[in-house]
Amino acid sequence: MTRVSSLSRDTLQTRRQSLRRRRRVLIIQVLWRFWALSGLTAAIFWGVTRPVWLIHTPRQINVTGNHLLSDEMVQSLMPLSYPQPLMKVEPEVLARQLRDRGPIVTATVTRQLLPPRLNVHVQERVPVAIVEPGDSAEGTHTQYLQAGFLDAHGAWMPLSSFGLGSASPQLPTLEIRGIQPQYQRYWPQIYETISTSPVAISELNWHDPNNLVLETALGTVYLGPYSPALGQQLATLDKMRNLPSQLAAAEVARIDLSNPNAPSVAVVETSPPDAAESPTDSGN
Repeated sequence: MTRVSSLSRDTLQTRRQSLRRRRRVLIIQVLWRFWALSGLTAAIFWGVTRPVWLIHTPRQINVTGNHLLSDEMVQSLMPLSYPQPLMKVEPEVLARQLRDRGPIVTATVTRQLLPPRLNVHVQERVPVAIVEPGDSAEGTHTQYLQAGFLDAHGAWMPLSSFGLGSASPQLPTLEIRGIQPQYQRYWPQIYETISTSPVAISELNWHDPNNLVLETALGTVYLGPYSPALGQQLATLDKMRNLPSQLAAAEVARIDLSNPNAPSVAVVETSPPDAAESPTDSGN
């Protein structure tokens, strides 16, 4: 019995010593990993704050997704001071500023270490019409949208929005004149309707809210106040495409579609030819 007890005590003591050694080794491993990770983090931080990890010029901003806006225009919309440490750049802040300051629907900004640069991807607002301001009548205080562009959703953009390059797509030729801000909300429906018109439309004049005027391939068209009947009015205009075979363009003063069920055509009045002079009597 004595021998068994002695062996048991020796075995237990050996096991305790083994556990102590394992704990020491584990603690050393944990501390080594901690210091190694801290050192690596410090080295990375030190490395990325060196001058080699700086954004020195706008040329280090790589722009993609732009078709109307030039690279230089997008770069100028980013309020960076140069040189700028790459790791101090806040991508989300820059993306929000791009959306707020330019004709941009969405923007994403990411950092790249090798080589150090910013990658910017944008989705532009596409202008579909040129805005020409209306002429306020004397004594009135009517406000019109200033010269610029409208996109298909009715968002206004200043003329200075687009720095065009030689390879950029052509800007729209459709013009809208004299649109007041309170009618801007109707533009998406209007544009959706006129963009599908079989008869080409080059201009909308909304100077008089009681009479939306279109310049079309068939002549000047009076529509009256804007209403959801615009689609029916343009369908009636499409049925009048044989008008040039009946009247010359110079003879058509206007086409009135304020009532699309009873369209009318006003003809230019021509002065009657001068009466021939009567011959004078000859004297004897």
